[in-house]
Amino acid sequence: MRIIAGTHKSRTLYSLVGDSTRPTLDKVKEALFGKIGPWIKDKHVLDLFAGSGNIGCEALSRGAASCTFVEGSQAAMNIVKKNLESLNFKQAVYPYRMDAFQACRYLKNKGQIYDLIYLDPPYGKIEIDKLLSALLILTHADSLIVLEHPKDFAYHEHEAYTLDKKMDYGSVALFYLRRKP
Repeated sequence: MRIIAGTHKSRTLYSLVGDSTRPTLDKVKEALFGKIGPWIKDKHVLDLFAGSGNIGCEALSRGAASCTFVEGSQAAMNIVKKNLESLNFKQAVYPYRMDAFQACRYLKNKGQIYDLIYLDPPYGKIEIDKLLSALLILTHADSLIVLEHPKDFAYHEHEAYTLDKKMDYGSVALFYLRRKP
């Protein structure tokens, strides 16, 4: 795993050994940042279910103003912190080891609002509708939520979000969601 572009281009990222996390493939990450392009500059990012912090680190390398990393696993959070330390980002980084729903409440109480929220939850273990409802308090009208999930996942339109686009990459897909007006 590596940073694809930006100030830290080609830098290697650490990842957990084993199959307890699924790092986002470079082709998926490249497609995501190819789609959002320079829009990411000066944006506030939430990397929920961060794993190694791959997506958040890429966003920071490409000019994001800040990134909040949320991960429930202590081993994975140790990798996130190791990556952040090795890359020595100057931007604001906020790593939190906690459950996603607990993080939503905590971040709401801190008054956090995000421009981009990237979700890569454990497949089949999180109720996506419930998670999207919890995230509503952390977004604004122009926020983008990107959900990485298996391409055969049957996304059902959420009452608060519209599906802008679904892009397939091998066995996974990225679902681009925006708040409804």
